[in-house]
Amino acid sequence: WAPWIEGSPNGPYRQSERDYSKEIKHLLDSGNAYYAFDTEADLANARKDNPHFAYDAKSRDKMKNSLTLPKEEVESLLKTSPYVIRFKVPADTNITVTDIIRGEVTINTNQVDDKVLVKSNGVPTYHMANVCDDHNMGTTHVIRGEEWLPSSPLHKLLYEAFGWDIPQFAHLPIILNPDGRGKLSKRKALSL
Repeated sequence: WAPWIEGSPNGPYRQSERDYSKEIKHLLDSGNAYYAFDTEADLANARKDNPHFAYDAKSRDKMKNSLTLPKEEVESLLKTSPYVIRFKVPADTNITVTDIIRGEVTINTNQVDDKVLVKSNGVPTYHMANVCDDHNMGTTHVIRGEEWLPSSPLHKLLYEAFGWDIPQFAHLPIILNPDGRGKLSKRKALSL
């Protein structure tokens, strides 16, 4: 048995072929996610007014989303306007992630914005897809580069929102190109 062969138990293996609608519905129904109808102009204005703007617990109640709009308007906008689905990160909560390499890492949710889980074209983002895929494929250990460490609290919150076991995380230092310029990419590693 090879996991990448068509018909294997955990397939399909391309995100574009997987269906996340059940998980998205769960997050919306449980209040852990919401629809956001803000246009690019709305977001640009928010950034103009506040150069440190983040779509988060402090700003979401001033934005155009299903948390602030009447139910009838939300239902109308869902039929007529583009929208994204965002994760509702709790305010001012310390999230501790245990990393095999770094030990306990604690980040306050005031440093985490309400990430987009589903883009306006209906495609899930990395944050949504990787948590669902790792769970659905029975992943027990996640080993990735340290640049993903700041995303770990969000991923832990997603696992908790679904009621799923959280895999063990290990964040490795970045490996640099042999020429010393930038991190080693998958493409360059294959050609070495």
